[in-house]
Amino acid sequence: MGIQCSTAYFEKLDLLENLYAGKAALKEAMPTHNVSKSHLERFEQIEVAIAKLNREIRIIELNIIQSVDSK
Repeated sequence: MGIQCSTAYFEKLDLLENLYAGKAALKEAMPTHNVSKSHLERFEQIEVAIAKLNREIRIIELNIIQSVDSK
């Protein structure tokens, strides 16, 4: 489980980094006024994905900690 858990952890961190980069790029591209509905929807989708990924990362971290503590 250790190697699989570590691999999943780092893959999720990479994905999280990409989501944050995409969110920043989208935010930069959005005009300060008259933001389109599609831009707002995409921004909200990215925020939801970031929140979900953060929860998944926390679960993996707990599993890693528990596996280390049990040894």
